[in-house]
Amino acid sequence: MIQVALWTAGSLLLIQLLLLVYILISKSSQARFEKKVEDVQLKVQAKYLSYISGDAAIEPRLPKSEKIHVEVLERLLNGVADNTASPFEKKRIQEIAQTHLSTIYQTKLTESSWADRINALYFIEEFMLIDLKEKVWEHLLSLRHEDEEYRQTLKVLASLQDERMINYIVQQGEIPIGLTKELFRRFTPNSFHRLLTELEKKDQLVPESIELAFIDYCGESGNYEFLSFIEKKIDDSRKEVRLRALRSLCQYQYCTDTTWIRRFFVSEQWEERMYAAKLTGIMTLTEYNDDLVFLAGDQIWWVRFAACDAIKKVPDGEILLEYISTHHEDTYARDMAQQTLTMREGHL
Repeated sequence: MIQVALWTAGSLLLIQLLLLVYILISKSSQARFEKKVEDVQLKVQAKYLSYISGDAAIEPRLPKSEKIHVEVLERLLNGVADNTASPFEKKRIQEIAQTHLSTIYQTKLTESSWADRINALYFIEEFMLIDLKEKVWEHLLSLRHEDEEYRQTLKVLASLQDERMINYIVQQGEIPIGLTKELFRRFTPNSFHRLLTELEKKDQLVPESIELAFIDYCGESGNYEFLSFIEKKIDDSRKEVRLRALRSLCQYQYCTDTTWIRRFFVSEQWEERMYAAKLTGIMTLTEYNDDLVFLAGDQIWWVRFAACDAIKKVPDGEILLEYISTHHEDTYARDMAQQTLTMREGHL
């Protein structure tokens, strides 16, 4: 037994020593590689920046070692891409990446590790490698799990303006709203018009998550081109769609017709009463002052707060709040009016 224990302990110690040696060798190898990359980058950076900006006509040479070549190029191009708004420089970066990196990324999408594939997808999007659009689409269709690789692949295709993306997300089902909005941020106006066409088809059952994401994004981006679509959604039979539409109108800070607001002051849904009050204040609709005074005594705190905050925004609103704080028949309304008078704008 003692011999077995000693043999086991010795084996474990040997394994630990081998692991330690492996780690030290790996770190040393990585350090040498990093030093070579830094030396090459320092040597060619100024020349490459001149070439990217158009000040130099000839592209600098890089080492024959593919690994160093790729690493240096990625760092240089990524650094410029993140800090330039110049169409010329963006085009030059795209051309350089297509010449030197496209084939490498295409191989990585099919033959590399998960981490390498994610890295390749990131750079394909960053450098706008349009020539790899079809390969990325094939990669999407080959994926079996909706993980980070799947999400990154969708983002790349959205950035590359793949026309198949609209039908894909509509037919795919319940893509998370957060991810859908990330895709929308990459769409062109033309893509949005195609999506709107799908959303307005009477015979097309679009997943609700796509519709909600579209409503959210329109309000967040302030795109008035789709305001009429949002306004139609306040009459939708689905509560969540109505709420998203009301919130988007608050973000727009505008709607073309305000007569419908009054009916939401008496809605059974407290969120609708709250958004109606908020929009009234944002647009300073004095014709609804009496309704806001009524909502100041609502049973829900958030509605009372929205109503009093809206009153504060209208002309002579503070005078009206003074009156409510002393004469309103509801105790909660008096308290909220007094609280609103003493708070800073937009703060509790």
